[in-house]
Amino acid sequence: MTDYFALLDIERRPSIPQEFLENAYFRKTESLRLDQAQEEAFSSLNMAFRVVSDPATRVQHLLKLEFGDARGGEMGVDFGDLFGEIADTLQNADQEFGSVSAESSALLRALAFQRMDGVRDKLRTVEDELTQRERSLLSELEQLNSSWLENPAQCRKSLAQIALSLTFLQKWLGEVRERKIRLEELA
Repeated sequence: MTDYFALLDIERRPSIPQEFLENAYFRKTESLRLDQAQEEAFSSLNMAFRVVSDPATRVQHLLKLEFGDARGGEMGVDFGDLFGEIADTLQNADQEFGSVSAESSALLRALAFQRMDGVRDKLRTVEDELTQRERSLLSELEQLNSSWLENPAQCRKSLAQIALSLTFLQKWLGEVRERKIRLEELA
């Protein structure tokens, strides 16, 4: 398994400031530009940057490197309830998109657009909740960063939980934001 941290010449840590990561990436790409025959090295470096710049994939990669396995954690009841709410919101948005696009009458389309205000508000509320939870998880990740240096094994379970939660949050945030973009395109 390729160690993306080593490829970028950075220390293995759960949390890495984005600016520090970008600087490490640019330093490495500059050194490779001197040798144009390094296409494969550029590809590997780009992959390393993608993995390490995303907190969820960075933690998963870190756990695989350190322990051979990134599995662990489970979705709590509070996340299950939230995801149920998100699924309902997305389904409602999709139904409303269908009803707007099915209307041929300008008046009926206008009425359907009015119903979309409620969908827009619900999407915004759900996005805010997901963003707040993401910030909270990133804060937890930052707190675990110093403990990692002292005892990585002690942090393993918490990091696996954070990585799992972040993965789901990012997926659902993407879905919500995609629906919001579709709403803007309809307007």
